[in-house]
Amino acid sequence: MCNTTLDYLSEKENNLILIVYGIQGTIEDKQKKLQIEGVYEAYKEVHRQYANLAIESLEALKRGLFIQWHVLVGACFVSGISDIYPQAEYRIIEILDDKLSRNEVDPELYAMVSYYANEAWDFVYDRFPSFVNLKNLMSNKNTYDQIVKQIKCSNLNNRGQMGIYWNSIVNRD
Repeated sequence: MCNTTLDYLSEKENNLILIVYGIQGTIEDKQKKLQIEGVYEAYKEVHRQYANLAIESLEALKRGLFIQWHVLVGACFVSGISDIYPQAEYRIIEILDDKLSRNEVDPELYAMVSYYANEAWDFVYDRFPSFVNLKNLMSNKNTYDQIVKQIKCSNLNNRGQMGIYWNSIVNRD
């Protein structure tokens, strides 16, 4: 059931990305069209669904974490990612911290979290000071070169915007 749901969410993201890429105009025009088309709200729901699956799926955790990082550091008119539910965001961090405590984080996720914890983006995780395991990871995060080397080992196809973003990073280095 989880793979079917992940496949459904991948397809949903692909359809949203097509809408985003098809919108032309100024930044303001794009933002308005994305709002009218329901893309922002749809991505908010996609993130909520990833948060619901994250306890049973490391892949859902990775994708949900990417979306909530991107909502803070990315341009919504480029991605269609504008907002998320605070409860879903908290759930993702809570599950991540629990998986870190039980050493259930694979090297790919460790690299991704390290990247999202870049000094320029400290605020992404600083808002969750009570999660000790996440805080420990941040103090022992991978270097950029280690991150890219690890992510290059990953198959990034069919993984929503997370895969598209990471492909752009590993293909430029």
